[in-house]
Amino acid sequence: MDSVYDRYGGQPFWEDVLNIFYDKNLADPELQSFFVDKDIERAKTMNRGLLAAALRPEGEHFPVSVKRTHKNMPIFGRHFNKFGENLIATLNEKHVTQADIDEIIGVIQSFKDDIVKT
Repeated sequence: MDSVYDRYGGQPFWEDVLNIFYDKNLADPELQSFFVDKDIERAKTMNRGLLAAALRPEGEHFPVSVKRTHKNMPIFGRHFNKFGENLIATLNEKHVTQADIDEIIGVIQSFKDDIVKT
């Protein structure tokens, strides 16, 4: 059975998803402050690896700790939720099935405690 990552064409598809997703986040008034003075291409590269690892059973282990990467960012639940909304909108635009969106959001939710400040 194909993984979610491979089902949509692999890296080229997910590159496009990341580009659209980052455009949404950079334009979002609630999220854009997190990207000021950040290397967006580096962030995309890290997220590309995270996606591959999270969405493929044989995905490579990613060395970057999600918790360490976000530790100095004042990310609260509303930001995490908005990030998720933008991701869902992007996945819908790219015609990802609802079942696959649910699986992807489940993976993203598994990182919430490492990202969101209490």
